[in-house]
Amino acid sequence: MYSKEEAKAKREAFWDSFKRYSADRRRKKGLSPEWMLTRTGIKALNLRFHVDRELAQVGIDLETRNMDKRLELYEKLEAVKKILEEAMGEAMKWELEYIRENGKSVSRIYLEICDVDIYRQESWKRAQTFMFEKMMRLEAFYGEYRDYFKFG
Repeated sequence: MYSKEEAKAKREAFWDSFKRYSADRRRKKGLSPEWMLTRTGIKALNLRFHVDRELAQVGIDLETRNMDKRLELYEKLEAVKKILEEAMGEAMKWELEYIRENGKSVSRIYLEICDVDIYRQESWKRAQTFMFEKMMRLEAFYGEYRDYFKFG
């Protein structure tokens, strides 16, 4: 078991390592070193990374208390599900109501891998490779379909 400070230091080390890993690879592809994530142009739609003691996830979170807007976005994503999953290279998990660790309810469409641990450095490469490759695909998909998701 880690102390609060040790756990925080390990999480920070993971994210610092991932930032370097992804920034280098993105620059080589002529891209900004920063991920899009919350800068999608749609307040309620965010691209997300998650990693913990058991798994790593890459996906889309729909984060608005306005359930009509959330449902509208979710249905728009469902309408292009086949295209999205082809872009991602595999079927995704679709949850209209996903409860985050902090108790916040969001809709989440995501991919995940298990058997990674943010506190075990020997699993970082697998987690980071997965996260990088899948977010690159997700950003490319989103860049192509961004206008489709805007409220109108």
